[in-house]
Amino acid sequence: MRFETQGSGRPLVLIPGLGCDSRAWRPVGEILSDGFLVIHPHSWGRGSLREAALGVSGVLQELGLGQAFVAGLSMGGYITFELLRHHPERVIAAALVDTTTFGDTPDRTAKRNRVLELIREGRFDAVLDTYAGSVLAPRNTRGPLRDLILDMGRSLGPRTFAADVMAIRDRGTYEDVLASARAPLLFVSGEMDALTPPDLARDMASRARDGRAVVVPGAGHMTPIEAPAEVARVLREFFEARAGEEARSGGGPS
Repeated sequence: MRFETQGSGRPLVLIPGLGCDSRAWRPVGEILSDGFLVIHPHSWGRGSLREAALGVSGVLQELGLGQAFVAGLSMGGYITFELLRHHPERVIAAALVDTTTFGDTPDRTAKRNRVLELIREGRFDAVLDTYAGSVLAPRNTRGPLRDLILDMGRSLGPRTFAADVMAIRDRGTYEDVLASARAPLLFVSGEMDALTPPDLARDMASRARDGRAVVVPGAGHMTPIEAPAEVARVLREFFEARAGEEARSGGGPS
């Protein structure tokens, strides 16, 4: 799996969401690059969330890293859950950002199938237009952030987008991972996220062994680009606290 890096320090993997490339996390990565080796894996288009997680694990191996902090946005959260399920030794602590541990409802599955139909019909631009409107807070649905969502989607293309939609649709549930994960978990939600709202983040945090929830004011489903400074602050505080706990216990990432 290809990847990009920013900065130096403790390793932090930032996994993007559906229709996103590394630009979805780059503003946050720029802020955090003063104390973290920020790693942006090219995790999209794998057709399998488990395979994507395996690829992320391979990136850490290629960099000679045994463990890392991990933050996953939306679909990147599902990949993070796959890491916690199949490669838990890789994860020191994880932030699940604008995502869910629960499987799709029948209505959500039907909507994903409709997206796939539209892509097959050659109406990918219509899919991206609807997608951009659904993932941003109302105040951001016109302007540069919408343009960024559209540009990332077009750069990935319809085949990659469809492969990721199918992987998400078929993922099942991660409730077992939520209940059993030993790594500390942070659940981040945009205040105006209509897809994975704050109450869902709080619910997941309450079910985790070691979980907490944070709500980002004014943001929708794309908090890393809608409120990068706030997201960076929240992640820094969470991961640095975990690093301190590792140091006091005599452990630490390898």
